[in-house]
Amino acid sequence: MPHTGSFCGWVFVCDKKWQGISVQLQCDKTMIQGTIGSTFSIICTYKTNQFRFNKKYWCAGDSRSSCKVLMDTDGFSLNRKRAQIIDAVSRGLTVRVRDLQLDDTGTYWVGIDKIYADIMLRIQVIVRNEAVINPNVWPLSSVEMTCWGQPVTFRCRSERGTDVRYTWYRVGHPNNIVLHHATDMNFHCSNSTESTQFFCSASNDFSRQNSEMFTVQHLQPANQGCMYLITSKTVSSYDCIRSTTSPSTTTQTSENLWSSATASDPSEGQNDTMCVNRTECFSWSGLPLWYECLRWLLSSAMFTVACVVHIWTKSRCRRVQGKHHKEI
Repeated sequence: MPHTGSFCGWVFVCDKKWQGISVQLQCDKTMIQGTIGSTFSIICTYKTNQFRFNKKYWCAGDSRSSCKVLMDTDGFSLNRKRAQIIDAVSRGLTVRVRDLQLDDTGTYWVGIDKIYADIMLRIQVIVRNEAVINPNVWPLSSVEMTCWGQPVTFRCRSERGTDVRYTWYRVGHPNNIVLHHATDMNFHCSNSTESTQFFCSASNDFSRQNSEMFTVQHLQPANQGCMYLITSKTVSSYDCIRSTTSPSTTTQTSENLWSSATASDPSEGQNDTMCVNRTECFSWSGLPLWYECLRWLLSSAMFTVACVVHIWTKSRCRRVQGKHHKEI
């Protein structure tokens, strides 16, 4: 019985009286390296004049004698959605596998069914995670809220990579400090008490990359109202000079106005329970000024029309009564 073997992608047959090499099957590649979700294709050629009508197959297993057939050219297939084998004869035998997974890693064989001993070529497949690239970091809300001491959420995301894990760090010496294992990170005054740098790391079993660093600068400590500034290459520059009234300032101003108004007019204190929000006590009805003006003008116009109609009606009645007296 002849003994089969492989060498550099070529299958040859030899016997104990070895006299030469007869090429019967060769493929364009015998080592496949791919990432999760990708596709690979193998194109093999064989002696069409000898094996045109022989069944070809694709099987998995370390041993050629015990490998499991996954599909063949007679129509058998364990997973038609992911794998396909096509015998185009003179144009080659094609094996295509889609949507690679980690457990697809292993040894496979391209085989031609033949009496006594099949012709088989070993194919090695290695599937790995896709390498991550440097993650991007961006805010999910306006960063200017930091000027009022409000929390801001930042998101970290790498545009490439599989099974990616995200970790947030605060820069420290000699070692960085792990803060959070997630894509999102909330920043507020309690994150730190002084100006500090932060960054996000994206990693999987194959690689690891860090985002650009950004700085959280504390302008006013938490016990004095809290004010901080976030700066980085990806965040639009801004400052915390309060040229406009902040929410806390507005509330405080309203409180002061309400107190002043109450002190100047004691009778106003009787209506405190009618105001849900003290700021509402200083407007006529909580509606815009233009609406109040329009309502006033319409009321005046209706009153004027009513007066004109009343005067005209009264005048007409007098004329009718005078004419009646003359007739008498």
